[in-house]
Amino acid sequence: MSESTAQPVATGDLGPLERLPTDVAYLIVSRLDKRDRRNLAFCSRACYKFVLLLKFRGIILTSDAIRAFRDGGVHEKLRESVRSVRFRNPFDWDPSPIWNENSAGLTYRDPIIPALRAYTLSLGYFPDITELRILYRIPAATEYTAFAALYGSISKQPFYQKLKKLELVIKVIEEKPTSGSIFTSVLQSQFSTLEKEDQEFLGDEINKNDIGGVISKLVVPAPSLTVAKISVPNIAAPWELGSDEGRHRSQFYYYPLYQAPKLKELIVELEELSSSSSRSSGGFGFSWGKSEEIPKPDFKSVEKLTVTGEDVSERFIKSALDEMFPNLTSPYFAAGHRKGYFG
Repeated sequence: MSESTAQPVATGDLGPLERLPTDVAYLIVSRLDKRDRRNLAFCSRACYKFVLLLKFRGIILTSDAIRAFRDGGVHEKLRESVRSVRFRNPFDWDPSPIWNENSAGLTYRDPIIPALRAYTLSLGYFPDITELRILYRIPAATEYTAFAALYGSISKQPFYQKLKKLELVIKVIEEKPTSGSIFTSVLQSQFSTLEKEDQEFLGDEINKNDIGGVISKLVVPAPSLTVAKISVPNIAAPWELGSDEGRHRSQFYYYPLYQAPKLKELIVELEELSSSSSRSSGGFGFSWGKSEEIPKPDFKSVEKLTVTGEDVSERFIKSALDEMFPNLTSPYFAAGHRKGYFG
């Protein structure tokens, strides 16, 4: 295990575990069943602390979790124990409209952007994350701006250089509201209606024709990344990257992986939008800019590729795949999705 050079566990009454690197000791204890782990916790104060730290190795970000780990929170001192973080299932984000009362009366505040901002910025509490699963739903008009804000934030965090596994699972909310759906139509509120802190998080509005260039400039190396998963509606298939078809199908989500020299496994879930109109206008209605220079894909390190989607067979181009992934040992393709967006 590459982490065998990590610092040994803190001295105390842990017996032989003290002589092991921290990650190895955690691996051993994590394989104990619940009863044995509980018994270990009762052995000594040091054992109790060790088991407690293990409990927080992986967390799900919720409002309660953010409060617990923030400055002055009850778990502030446990931040460095966290190795795996995932966003809460976005379907569990506050499903009710948030109404704010001001001098003009009641105004709507969409809960999606505030929650995405809070979850993204709170990742800065955890300097030693090695696994990150990002899940969110986003109105189509805000898709490009939101991803640029999110990636621009996490790529600057200390943990990004240590990240080994990254999952990006996004559901784009189409802009054509269903009949009688007031909530869906309200989600289409313009950038100017957002609160100041949400506007600052999103930054400048980005349209379809500019998003590739913006992400290209934000990308920084991910030297430790070995596994990546992408699930986004209308995303390009891996063999379409670098082509006009790839650009049309939002290939910019792959750009951070182009600088992951140790990437071994790539999982991609393809899904079509029922209507392309929600993306054709480009972001918040701005005019299209100049076409960005498309980065060249580099997946020579990838050995295992899994692609699922209803139209995989129709879109498959073997020659392009062989050129882009010359060292594949385990390609897998299947129609349909084995799991839902947030399964």
